[in-house]
Amino acid sequence: MDAGTRPVEDLDSGAPVTPSDAGVSTDSGTPKTVSCPATRASSGETRATLQHDGRTREYLTYIPSGYDPARPWPLVLNFHGATMTAQQQRDFSGMNAAADAKGFVVVYPQGVGNSWNAGVCCGEAQTSNVDDVGFVRELLAAVQASVCIDPDRVYSSGFSNGGRMTYRLGCELTDTFAALASVAGTKSFPDDQNTPGCKPTKPISMIDFMGSADPRSAAQPGQIAEWTAFNGCTDAMPMETYRQGQHVCSTYSQCSDGTSVTACTVDGGDHCWPGSYPCLLGNTSRPEELSANELIWKLFERSVR
Repeated sequence: MDAGTRPVEDLDSGAPVTPSDAGVSTDSGTPKTVSCPATRASSGETRATLQHDGRTREYLTYIPSGYDPARPWPLVLNFHGATMTAQQQRDFSGMNAAADAKGFVVVYPQGVGNSWNAGVCCGEAQTSNVDDVGFVRELLAAVQASVCIDPDRVYSSGFSNGGRMTYRLGCELTDTFAALASVAGTKSFPDDQNTPGCKPTKPISMIDFMGSADPRSAAQPGQIAEWTAFNGCTDAMPMETYRQGQHVCSTYSQCSDGTSVTACTVDGGDHCWPGSYPCLLGNTSRPEELSANELIWKLFERSVR
């Protein structure tokens, strides 16, 4: 790491994740047993479907090399943007390589009409009032029926409309997830008479990425402020926790239950996944400048429900 780089100190626990041999530790230190499914999945990618709300829904599951079906593994959901597919999100984010390197299972769900009902957005899923929150519940149950997943280490991430969906899951399925990551996505739950608003049931860590040239970046300060309020953060100002050139992350870390809220900005960045280079949608950071996958995992690695 050169002299111009600062590590994400608040997010970095140092070592790659090692799935538990004995089970999942609770806050009291007592091991909590996780029953692995009798049907044992193996490493690699699979496509599967499930029936939900009268629709056949699809998703891709990527199980990393070195997967041990007798031990519980972390799970990351990775939601595509509007007009995209699960396969495109897999390639666009490059998260399979991170799953191999860090040791987690990743699932790429497919939205109805290539979109997600993220509240007041977007596309066919929103206009048809698709129950995407219910779909995620059933999706998690289906994955856990074949893959040994640590239920206390389930995370959500997403791009654009998928980032909006991650915010919605943080609002409505707070107890299911240990931490959240949104890339180029804005929270779509205004608290007014027409929508239920965002009401997380407990503090939950969040990392949010925006490009300064993405018009959606104007929303980032507001949604970060709202999430720090949800998490009861008391920092007067965030601490700069990463800098490489003009690519910067700032973190509120004095938050309830050990949670944090981080905002990362890609200087001159467009509507892209930082570190996934090049980006067909415009300018973005190179992996050595700012990598969303690296920083997302540093948060997820230290976050347990």
